[in-house]
Amino acid sequence: MTAARKLTSAAMLTAALLCSQFTHATPMGNGNGNGGNGGNGGGGGNQVTPPSCNVADIQITSIQKQDGSAAQSVPAIDATACYGAFSGNDDVSALGNNLGYDNVGWLNQESEYWPGQPGAFISNADLQNLQGLGNIDPGWIFFGKYTAGNFAPSSSSKDGFGTYNYAADLVSLTNCKDKNGGSVACTGGSVVSGEWTYKPPVNNPQQLLDMLGTDKYFDQVTVVFKSGNMFALYNFNISALNLPPVLGTNDENYLFKGVWNMAGTLLNASGGAGLSHVSIWGRDPVSDTPPPPPVDVPVSAPLTLAGLGLLLLGLHRRRQQA
Repeated sequence: MTAARKLTSAAMLTAALLCSQFTHATPMGNGNGNGGNGGNGGGGGNQVTPPSCNVADIQITSIQKQDGSAAQSVPAIDATACYGAFSGNDDVSALGNNLGYDNVGWLNQESEYWPGQPGAFISNADLQNLQGLGNIDPGWIFFGKYTAGNFAPSSSSKDGFGTYNYAADLVSLTNCKDKNGGSVACTGGSVVSGEWTYKPPVNNPQQLLDMLGTDKYFDQVTVVFKSGNMFALYNFNISALNLPPVLGTNDENYLFKGVWNMAGTLLNASGGAGLSHVSIWGRDPVSDTPPPPPVDVPVSAPLTLAGLGLLLLGLHRRRQQA
């Protein structure tokens, strides 16, 4: 079987599994402020009740290993899960050093949008020990925001490691359409659908790996689509795609492409999504590299060394006596 067929088969299996496990998410609140959402970002002025998001609102359709290989088209893979739609605005404030720590950054805390969870799209079992304080950290890091035709990258910083700036071409939107299929700008106006590209660095950046204490790139990505009055969150668990992991700084990351359509989820008075921006978050991956095993010293080894020492001492004494 060729590498392309193996990739396509894995993607088909993954798509089947994801589609069988996830359905529509239930919105929490509406345009009238029910559920406490109306006060977040001025959502109370929206007269359209937010509908449920659908994991098929955004899909992966192409995967490419950035080692010179050609892109491989795959059967559409839906998002792993979604939240929304909600009235209001997403939040990218109070990021701190932007390292995924507990209660630092919107996705790293409990919220009315994901009640009963310590962070977005994770459970207590997923928490990590990023600060040496035990498994308390959700691990979500803000990559940046796509708006007005450009991606504005964020950064992460850590004492002793400096500051790492995320790639300016990490995310892009293209071939955007209005509800009638006409070509429009990818943000603003009445845009409802388009294509997207997620392009991580070709190789894992050493500075970022050192900062995060891992040897691989992010294994979960959350995309937040924001219209004039609504937003919805979509999670992709990249590690569930059954692709060989990208480890270290010499292996090449995967480039993903796909399609998105918010026509049934982010609505405004004109019937379009009116997309204002797209925010991107990645989850700090847990290292797959186990610590080196302890060196087992056989029980007989110390005795052998002691015996050898006594033998050498005896030979030395005999030489002196001779």
